[in-house]
Parts: sequence; C-alpha cells; structure tokens
Amino acid sequence: MTTPEPWPADGPKFSAETFEHREPRGGAHQPWRAAVAGIELVVAVALVVVGWWAWRNGTVTIYLPGPEGAIDVVTRSIGSWLASAVAAVTVAGLLLLDAVRQVVLALRTRRR
Repeated sequence: MTTPEPWPADGPKFSAETFEHREPRGGAHQPWRAAVAGIELVVAVALVVVGWWAWRNGTVTIYLPGPEGAIDVVTRSIGSWLASAVAAVTVAGLLLLDAVRQVVLALRTRRR
C-alpha cells in the first residue's frame, strides 16, 4: 500500500502572489565582506613573500674548480622548494581573485 505524496510529482505549485510577496534573501550589500577582503589581501601578500623565499631556497649555486684554475658554475634546482613556491603563489592568486569578489559584493547595492 502506498501513500499519496503531499504535492504532485513535478513539485509544489506557487501562485503569483507567493512570488510577489516573497521575502528577499541575503542582500548583495554586505559591508563585512570588505573586512574579509582585507584579510585575504594580507594573507595573499604573505604567501607571495613565502613563495619568493621558497624559490630562492630552491636554487643552489655550486662553484667547482675547473681546468687551469677556471671555475665552473653549476646551478641545482630542488624540486620540493620550487613546488612549494609555485603552490604558495597560486593560492595567493586565488585569494586575490576572491578578495576582488568580496569587495564587489561589499560595495554592490540592492536593486528594488
């Protein structure tokens, strides 16, 4: 034995009045988002500094004695440091994009 659904299978039906008097959801103008954007900008700058530091640690210059007193220079790349630098700068870029979005949402006014 089955029980009937409380509404039709294709979903509940709303009248035109329901749509006109509907409560507005969260507005776009939310000034606290500017603070979130500021925090994200500070973290993004810190990540760029960390990425620069990791990149500098990821390359090692080695000076080897060569023939007849010449010096051979070898530069060695350490993959884990370079990968960390790329990851830090990538996350900083994503935070920067989200900070721009947060500023737009903080400044946008509600249309009526």
